[in-house]
Amino acid sequence: MPSIRLVSINIERSKHLDTVSEFLRKQSADVVTLQEVMERDLLFLESVLGMKSFYVPLSEYEKPDEAKGLEGQSIFARDFVGTSKAYYAGEWDPLTKFTEDKLESIVRIAKALSWVQVEKAGQLFCVATTHFTWSEHGEVTDLQRKDMQALLEHLKGIPEFVLSGDFNTPRGREMWDLLAATYKDNIPLKYSSSIDPLLHRAAPIPYVIDGVFTTLGYSASNVELHTGISDHCAVTATISKLS
Repeated sequence: MPSIRLVSINIERSKHLDTVSEFLRKQSADVVTLQEVMERDLLFLESVLGMKSFYVPLSEYEKPDEAKGLEGQSIFARDFVGTSKAYYAGEWDPLTKFTEDKLESIVRIAKALSWVQVEKAGQLFCVATTHFTWSEHGEVTDLQRKDMQALLEHLKGIPEFVLSGDFNTPRGREMWDLLAATYKDNIPLKYSSSIDPLLHRAAPIPYVIDGVFTTLGYSASNVELHTGISDHCAVTATISKLS
C-alpha cells in the first residue's frame, strides 16, 4: 500500500525558525503543510526541506512587535502534479492588514483552502491545508459557523483528500465536530492539547485544535504530536492510499 509521510505545523511566523528547521530536517517528510508562514521565509524553508512551496498569502502582517510582511499558509513537496487554492472567507482582493486590533483582523483576514497533488510510487496523493477562523477562548462564534459552511462547500469539490492544519476550534465542540461528522479525525484520543505547553504565550491550554482529517480513500497511521517546536505542536502522520 503506497504511503507518504506528512508533517503539519503552525510555525508562528518567524519566531521559531531554528527549532522548526531542526525538526523538519529530521522528518524525511514527503509533504509538509505550514500555517502562519511569512513570505520572506519561504526560500529558507525550501532550502531546509529540499522542496518546492505552494504559498497562499492571507494577510499583510503589521503588528508592531514583529517584522512586517505577507503571512499565509504553504504546502511543500519535492514536486507537484497540480496545485489549487480557494479563498472562502475574509478579504483577499486586496488582502487586508493584520494589526493590533486582533478581533477586527480575524474577521477581515483571508481564509483559504489550498491543496496539491503529489506522486509517489505511481500513486497520486491529494493533500490540503487551511488556517481556520480564530475565536477567543475557543468559543464557537457565528463567524466560525459561516466560515465553516463555506469551507465544507469547497471540500465537497475535492473527491478524496487529506486535510491538515490549524483549525482554531477545539475538538469536541461544534465546529470540529462538523468536520469530524464527514471526515475522519485522526488525532489520537490520548492527546488532550495540541498547544505547546511552554512556547505558547497563553499555555497551558487543553485544546486539540490542530488536526489531520481524511476521506474514505485514505488512512492515517502513526499520528503523533510533538512539542518544543512552535507555539503549536507539530503533527506527523503516515498517509496511505486506499483507493
